Parts: sequence; structure tokens; C-alpha cells
Amino acid sequence: MALLPIGMLYFASLVKLVSVSPADMISAQDALDKATATITIPAQSGAILDRNGLVLAEDRCVWNLVINYYPDDRSLVHGVGELNLTAKDVEEKVLLLANACGLEFDVMWRAMMVSPMTNQILREGLTPSERSVIRAVMKQVPYSGLSLQQEFERVYPNGPVLSHLIGLRGDPGDSERGIDPEADTGFEAGLKAYLQGKPGKRRSIRVTGKHGVNPALDMREAEAGSNIRTSVDLKLSEYAREQLILLMEEHNPWRTFTIVVDVKTGQVLSIVGLPDYDPSDVHGSMEKRLDPETEEITFDGWTNPARWNFEPGSTMKPLVAAMALERGDIKENQWFDDHNGSFLPPNSKRSHAIGNARGVPRKPMRAFEGIVYSSNIVFAQVARAIGREGMADMLDFYGYAEEQFRIHGLSQTFEPRRAQPREAFFKERSPDGMAYVIPRMGYGHAFDVPSIQHAMAMAAIANGGTLLDPTFNPESKGENPREILSESTTSYVKEAMLWMVNKGNRTWLPHREDFAYCGKSGTAKINAGAFKDKYTSSFVCYGPYEDPEVLVMVVSYGTSKGGDYGANHFGSKVSGPAAANILHRALELRGSLPSNGNRGLDWAACQANLDR
Repeated sequence: MALLPIGMLYFASLVKLVSVSPADMISAQDALDKATATITIPAQSGAILDRNGLVLAEDRCVWNLVINYYPDDRSLVHGVGELNLTAKDVEEKVLLLANACGLEFDVMWRAMMVSPMTNQILREGLTPSERSVIRAVMKQVPYSGLSLQQEFERVYPNGPVLSHLIGLRGDPGDSERGIDPEADTGFEAGLKAYLQGKPGKRRSIRVTGKHGVNPALDMREAEAGSNIRTSVDLKLSEYAREQLILLMEEHNPWRTFTIVVDVKTGQVLSIVGLPDYDPSDVHGSMEKRLDPETEEITFDGWTNPARWNFEPGSTMKPLVAAMALERGDIKENQWFDDHNGSFLPPNSKRSHAIGNARGVPRKPMRAFEGIVYSSNIVFAQVARAIGREGMADMLDFYGYAEEQFRIHGLSQTFEPRRAQPREAFFKERSPDGMAYVIPRMGYGHAFDVPSIQHAMAMAAIANGGTLLDPTFNPESKGENPREILSESTTSYVKEAMLWMVNKGNRTWLPHREDFAYCGKSGTAKINAGAFKDKYTSSFVCYGPYEDPEVLVMVVSYGTSKGGDYGANHFGSKVSGPAAANILHRALELRGSLPSNGNRGLDWAACQANLDR
């Protein structure tokens, strides 16, 4: 209450008191409210950081140059009469201010001496050095009407790198930049409650330039938001994006993406997709092109391709083999007939015959060789050995969600899996009771999977059988672990995936004599929609073979068949080199790539197994 008399004294000195009837009298508090100004002090939002503390997004302090005095309160407007300034004096002072503010004289003159408006914004986003120059000159021309207002500008210093994952803050003032005010996405949306600070407030008595400094009534400082460190690796992501750019230039898919995870903790190290955008210039950085699905010209790059599901193709074979072994549906040394290169499920139409890609040997194989050579015929039979009940349960076994999947605490969403309903597995489509979809699912066709969950399912093979939830928490040791596979099962599949990468004719995949890794390619023909008869080309790899740490998945959608050996559509050729290079870089950044030494494997014995 001590502030009230002081406030009233100032109020009395600033207004002309007149005699009023009691009916017209207003309360002292109302009078004070009318004579006070409240200024909101902006709060700095927290920064989004990568796992090593490098900045992905942050607020940087900038200043706007504004006029927030009414004309009668601007010293140069009333200065000719009251301050004994000549017209030349006023012109010189306006010119001095114009030069300091980087404005034309005419612009400054109209704003200060002609326009009656307050809250005129003359310049935005002034740097600290520009602010210092302007402040120094403003002291020479006090109460000119000019003011420097602090605000914070959201900055994305790495351009498009990780833009889909970082996301964007919707801002009604950004409509001219093409940003939807409701377009909160990614970390910016999911972490908003932690990132945003609390604005402050300053209340003071309104005074004119003739009456000195505004006396403060009360002050509440702004509180900055929290800085949040995530699990993603900026340097790895920069390299991954470079690899995807090379992939796009060479193979021209409609879109491509990579997901990189730590197989032991489930931490997401990177999610990068192309096309993408620069958060600092959203529409200006996106290409306009015809959307073949809608036949409309749209900005391409806003949505992260990694959030959609995809047909896994032969990258599903290691998972099918692992489940069949774990359940006891097949044995490690069980051999499957080649059927002379064309397997026809019982009582199926001839058009439903299952064949292998060119180059797959025509000989009996185990599931092991079926992975190495990517035999559809072998895995059609493995799926039939698993049976209706087992195949109906497979997607649940590996944790593929039926509903939209969201990584906890963040606005990072992935589409639900798409597969035939469970009851479809139990329709009597042949005398032995096998639905046609079962053998096709054995080699990754006839259904889609969410991308992030496919990476985590493959990571369960890499880490010895533990299925983890993905996380962006850099301190996580493993979210919701479920032991789904035994060590013996995963060892069998891992060795087969090792040989898939190192089979002699795969010279296009990166190799090192002192380092071994595991991998599996996938190639799925698109049978409907705008990309009919094109392909989804994928590759999953992890390493080091002896003790896997990191898994990389690269998926390219809308590739075209070309060349004598399909050089532009096979997953190992389209996505394989990029995935392997990204894996090498990830392990190099972790210090896990050996500098010398041998792999310690008996390659001759392994080759003998393959040649049997």
C-alpha cells in the first residue's frame, strides 16, 4: 500500500486536475491504473541440444527499433517551442538518428515528426552491435520517441539437418514465411512445456518526455525455459544427410530416409529424411512438384518420410527365421527344397507361383542360406512351417503397433502398421487350410510396418534378443525391455546376416579387412497407387559383428528398375552403400572402429557351409 500515495503524487503532477462532481469521481486505484503502463518482458525459450551438447535450436536475443511515444511526448515534435530548438536543430537530430538506425532521412522524418501512431516498428532483428550504436545516439537525443524492444528469435543453426526431427514452432506472425500458425511439430511441439519460459512484467507510471524517468511500480523478471539434451547426434546426422543426397542423385527415388539407433539402449541417434526443409526458410527451401497421389502441385519436404510405414521386403526374413527358430517351427539345420526355382503353394493358382530374384542359387537351403542369398522360396516354406496362428501373431511378437505410434513425451509420430486383419489368416483358402498371404509374408510382402518399430525389431537380433522401445532420452539404459529371442537364435541369424554382406559378389558394399558388420537388403515391388511397378529399396545393417552397438536402416521409395542386373532398384545397391557408410561413421564417432587387426573369423569354414 505504500506505493499508492507515491503513485498518486506522480499522477497529480502529470494531469490537469479539475473540479468534478462526486458522481464523476473515480477511485484512486482506477486513476492509477489509467496512469500506469505495463510492459511484458519476453522470456527466452530453452535450447534443444544433441547428445554432445551441440545446439539444434535456440533463442537468440534481438531488438526491434520502435516508436512508442505519442507525438506530444516526442521531444523533437514539441522541442521547437518548448526547448528552443530551431528547425535546423531538429533536422540535424533526425538525421543523426536516421544514420545511426540505418534508415533514410525521409523515412525517419515521417515516422518521428509526421506519423501520429505509436508502436511503429522501424527495424526488426537488430544485432547486439547495432543496438549499441543506436543506444549511444539515442542518449544524445533523449525522449525522441524511439525505443529498443527486446525479443527472442528462434534460430536453427544447422539448416535442414534434422529439420523433420527438430520440427517447428507455429507462430501467427510467421504467415509471410509460409509457416502454418498451427504447425507445431517435432521436438519443438513435444518439448514445448519444458522449453518455453515465463514472461516477466514491469509496471510503471506514464510520464512524458518533459517529466523525467518513469517511476517503477513493480517488476517481475522473466524466467528462461529449460535446455533439453536429446539422444540424437548432430555430426552423424550431417554425414547421414550427405549420404542420402548422394543416393537421391544416383537413384532418383521419390523419397528416402534413414533411422539410426543404439541397439543396447534403444536411443535414437538420428532420423533424417529427404526431401526436407530449412526451418529458417520453410517454403523457400522446399521444392514444388506434382504429387502423384493427389495430382496437385505441392511443397515437397514438409513431412518426414520416416514417419510412414513401408513394405519391408526381404529385410523381414531375419525376423521370420528368428521367430520360427525360437518357436521350434524349424531347426537350424533343416533344409528346404528349391522346387526348381518356382514354388507353388498347394492348390494355388499358377499366377501365384513364388520365385527368386536373379542370381539366387537353385539348390536346397537352410534358413541360414535363405538369408544370405535372400531366397523367397525358402521363406515361403518357413512361413508355412510357422503356420496360421504363428504368422497371425508375428507382428505383435515384434511389437509393431496397430495404432499410430508416438515416442513417449515427444511429438514424433509414426503411422500404424498395415496388414490383413487377423481373421484373414484363418480363411480356408486351400485344402491344407493355408491362406495365400502366409507364404508372401514370409519374405516381407503383403503388409507394411512402421519404420521406427522395424528398426527396433531388427535391433533385437543385434543385441541378443531384447526388444526395446525407442527413446530420445540420452541417459536411457533401455526402455521397456522384453526378452523375445534366445542368444542361440540371434547368433544363428546374425552370422547369416554377416555372410549376406560379405558374400563375394557384393563388391558395391563398403568393406574393411579389420571390421565386420551384418546386414540384409529388401526389395518390394509397389503394386498399386501412383508408384505402381516401382520399388521400395531398403537395407538394414549393424555392427561390429562381434558385439553390435549401432543399427542403421535406409529406405528408398519409388525407385525404378534399370540396368542388366536391376542396378537401380535392388535394396542392397540403392540403400546398402549409404547404410554401411553411415554405420561406419557412427562407430567412428563412438571410437568403436578398430584401427588394425583381423576379424578373427574362419572364413574358409563359413564358405564351406554356404557351398554345401
